[in-house]
Amino acid sequence: MLEDQRWQPVPGTAGAEIYPFLRKPDVTCSNAYLVRTPGEILIIDTGADPGQMDRIFSLVEESLREGPRPVLLLLTHCHADHCYQAIRDRRFRSLPDLTVAAEEAGARALEAGDAARTVAELMGWEVEPLPVGLPLLSPRDRETLETGSGTVLCRQQIPLRSGDTLLVYHTPGHSHDSICIRLGEYLFIGDLLFATSPGIAGIAGWDQPALLASIDRVRWILEHEPVRLCCPGHGRSIPAAAMPALLDRLAGDAAGLSGIGTFDRERLDDSLEHAVDLLQESSRVFAVIAGRLYALAYRLEDLGEAEEARRYTEMLESDQIDEFLAGFSRFADEFDAGERLEIQLVLKAIQVIQRIEAHFVGARLNHVVEASLLRRADRLLTDFMSTIMGYQETVTLSAVDLAPVLQDLITGVSSCPFSDEAFIEAADDPAAYRDELACRLAYLPLFEGVGLSLETEGSLPPVLIDRERFSDEIVGVLEDMVATGVHDIRLSLRREGDVVGLRVPGPGVLSERRLRFYRRKFGLAGVSLAARESDLLLLVETG
Repeated sequence: MLEDQRWQPVPGTAGAEIYPFLRKPDVTCSNAYLVRTPGEILIIDTGADPGQMDRIFSLVEESLREGPRPVLLLLTHCHADHCYQAIRDRRFRSLPDLTVAAEEAGARALEAGDAARTVAELMGWEVEPLPVGLPLLSPRDRETLETGSGTVLCRQQIPLRSGDTLLVYHTPGHSHDSICIRLGEYLFIGDLLFATSPGIAGIAGWDQPALLASIDRVRWILEHEPVRLCCPGHGRSIPAAAMPALLDRLAGDAAGLSGIGTFDRERLDDSLEHAVDLLQESSRVFAVIAGRLYALAYRLEDLGEAEEARRYTEMLESDQIDEFLAGFSRFADEFDAGERLEIQLVLKAIQVIQRIEAHFVGARLNHVVEASLLRRADRLLTDFMSTIMGYQETVTLSAVDLAPVLQDLITGVSSCPFSDEAFIEAADDPAAYRDELACRLAYLPLFEGVGLSLETEGSLPPVLIDRERFSDEIVGVLEDMVATGVHDIRLSLRREGDVVGLRVPGPGVLSERRLRFYRRKFGLAGVSLAARESDLLLLVETG
């Protein structure tokens, strides 16, 4: 394993030494690797952090004082987190006998100062053209290898003055210009292993078929070339023996991404807006669910059911979820203070969602927490990830008569969800009895004492909606209104030109952020929402 920021030998070479800059995975800056030989100085990526670049430049100067030699910067790909300092640092660019090497497509993007291809626009960074003296893997310089799986591997050999040979392999997928580089028994793999990560998959140059093929290419390299250690663009080095399992997982993830969209500036902005809404709504929903469980546990404890009480407190790891959301909130505060980039906040939201998903199993709670609330919690997670991955939302609409749907909804939220008969029938079964008891103790009659009614004007045609989504979001709106002290809610359903409109009274009840949240959610149910002075208006296309 490589040790961070220490000179150490490169096995399989004629005396080359490597000085790695290893970082925790961070979208704003990559690892960098400095290699010195008696004949040249090699740098594999510079990263984007000024402090890291200062240290690289200092070590390069120190090595040059020991003996002048050419400096070759090899870029694993042109994304700005790997090369931004090479672009911006004038001291570095003025080094005598410096050559920048990048795969042909990446070289064109760098020389054009292409903010999209370098993903600098996602970072909010300005880039300028970077001259590339050595375009890699051109048809005249590369050899073509058959891997045996029907995949072609392009390789270029670069003789070094030290007597070693640098091997460059074209491994597109994460980007069109992604390469792997082998020196001795070390293989530098760039961002290959991160190519399917949410918020990374779909960025400029991402290509699913090419990625799947490149996974096979890297398998071939590991099987046929003397590789002991793989050095990624982010994080710690990886023994070659551990790579097959990682590549298997990567291939499985990549195979499922055929419908992914392009992660560009527009999707970043949409994801950022969604992330802010997600923080607020997740904190609210999971606090409600946790509150229900704690209240239930307290009542069970009071009835002498200590073991049953403990079972319910353990069902939702609310302390962990609270910690995840609190960390996200702190991160959002840092973003508001200008200390974080937009893409960092979005990736932090992804991290939080993935952690919550690992701790939240709604199916375990479905007899003590309303199904509508659990579905809304689950959709918070899945809808956000769909936004990040750029999937076209699969809205399943069917023609329904809206008046009975709303009447069933009103009856459902206004009625007790359990019966005395079921309680009596469970008396002879201890487990069933405890479940029925818990159901009753957990019940919160939120709409008790609330006047909830529906007025329908005339005969209305069927409408096209996702019934379950629509009903769940209506319940959410009604809960918000009750929480603000509204005790009389009269829904009104009528024809509005070519559509059917549902009026929900309550001016000023919902904040602008909540309205934005509901517009997104109702949109996925086939419904448009408009806020007016005296009410909310939900418009549904007729079927």
